[in-house]
Amino acid sequence: MEHHDWNEIDQLAFEIANWEAALRDGAGVSETELSTAYTRLQALLRPKVVPMVNALIRDSRAAERIANEFLERVPLILPMRSHPENPCSRWIGGAVIEFVYHTNTEAHGLLSEQEQQMLQSLVDVAPRHMLSAEELDLIDRVRGTLEPDEFLVWYDYIVNGYAIPQIAELHQESRSWVEQTLQRARQKLWETVTTDSVRNTYTDVFGQRLAWLGVLRLYDHSSVAHSVANNGAVVGVAFAEEHRYAERIGNYAAYIASAFRWHDYQLTELGELGENCNPRCMISVDGERVVVASDGCQIHWDSERGAQRIIADGSVYGMNACGDILVGELGGCAVSWTNGEVEHLCHQTPSVARAVSPDGRFIVGRVGSHAVCWDTASGVVRRLGALGGEQSEALAVAWDGSVIVGKSDGRAFRWTPQTGMCALNPHEEDLSQAHSVSYDGKRVVGEALNEDGELFAFLWTEEDGLQDLNVLFAHLRPIGTRLERAYGISPHGRYIVGEGYRADVNRKEAFLIDLGELAC
Repeated sequence: MEHHDWNEIDQLAFEIANWEAALRDGAGVSETELSTAYTRLQALLRPKVVPMVNALIRDSRAAERIANEFLERVPLILPMRSHPENPCSRWIGGAVIEFVYHTNTEAHGLLSEQEQQMLQSLVDVAPRHMLSAEELDLIDRVRGTLEPDEFLVWYDYIVNGYAIPQIAELHQESRSWVEQTLQRARQKLWETVTTDSVRNTYTDVFGQRLAWLGVLRLYDHSSVAHSVANNGAVVGVAFAEEHRYAERIGNYAAYIASAFRWHDYQLTELGELGENCNPRCMISVDGERVVVASDGCQIHWDSERGAQRIIADGSVYGMNACGDILVGELGGCAVSWTNGEVEHLCHQTPSVARAVSPDGRFIVGRVGSHAVCWDTASGVVRRLGALGGEQSEALAVAWDGSVIVGKSDGRAFRWTPQTGMCALNPHEEDLSQAHSVSYDGKRVVGEALNEDGELFAFLWTEEDGLQDLNVLFAHLRPIGTRLERAYGISPHGRYIVGEGYRADVNRKEAFLIDLGELAC
């Protein structure tokens, strides 16, 4: 949530309070100068006060009028409220709520009984921050889901940031009552899910969403999503299964891949890639450019020219933010391509480049059996080490090269210059792999095995560590459904894509998780 700088307001309010005291003693500034100062304070307060009143009064015209009436009364309110230990930023919210609830009789007709109860409990609350339109919309959705007492406790705990003892004192209830009420609220919010069976989408009250992306008509065996843009556009591959016979090996299954782009619930086929071809899919940050590479060919797509099939040497594994730099391997050596022009990063074999930073400066991958990072601006090649063993490979890099993720000796790692290489899961028996990282380096996604040997997709954050997406989003998963691999996270960290098992159609299928508007 966005924090606003109240320093100028607090300083001016304190000065006005001092001038008021001096004027009463017959000294200090003139009444004209004081009036000018109040006018300036009212102008500074307007962009703070109007959203506060809008959050309390749903009728926008009435809210505007009430906000104006409050601002006109600031010269009467300030002398009674302001002193050095109680700056304006601490008392203004309570003053607004008290004015709306206690002073303006018209406001009572615009508020439900539940809303009046909420406002009464918030009269003495200091304004910690302004609420955005998305946050106000979320609060409205929560209000519609919970009982009044549950909503008030949830609001104090989540929005106001109060501790449980403070909430108990505010509501004049016991701590156990607050804990039980908060638990009920959480459970109700957890269970409130909207299902769209046509779009195969499940959405909770917080706007978090799980969408299954489907398959292509002629490639209906399975699908997987590899990469996602900031606008939620996804690129991936769907597979068709063909049963064949060869005299040497007998009956066998062949899988033919076709690339797709998914956006706004529309799945668009980009072209066939071939049989058993190890496809890799990349998308630009704005979703307007796609590169899909396989062992036999490449498909380049953009919003103006559509899809084009390209026969090119080498294997492509990564792409920068705008799509003009590709990285990969050519003749067993790590290379990059800038607008089609190849440049060798390393002449040692085997070596490979797996990913590139958004601006193209940092490229990560492997030389021999160790993870490396190439700084193309300085020419420095940094070896990242390993997790106590002999093998490592870097698979993704953040915006400025300060966070790199990948795998080492069968375990997912996150590397920074300060910490070096660290395992995402502290358990020694961990088997995992990190596939992607957000541009700011704060969120990492990948796959891991649990204690029962089951594959699960994970999200890692510094605050919460490695979390199983099946647990985080259990309320969005129908029975039998599993999220098995997370291959990509959008640059701003809101969307996660990968593959899982969809029980209702009995197949592996691409998924997208939307962490909600407040996640980025």
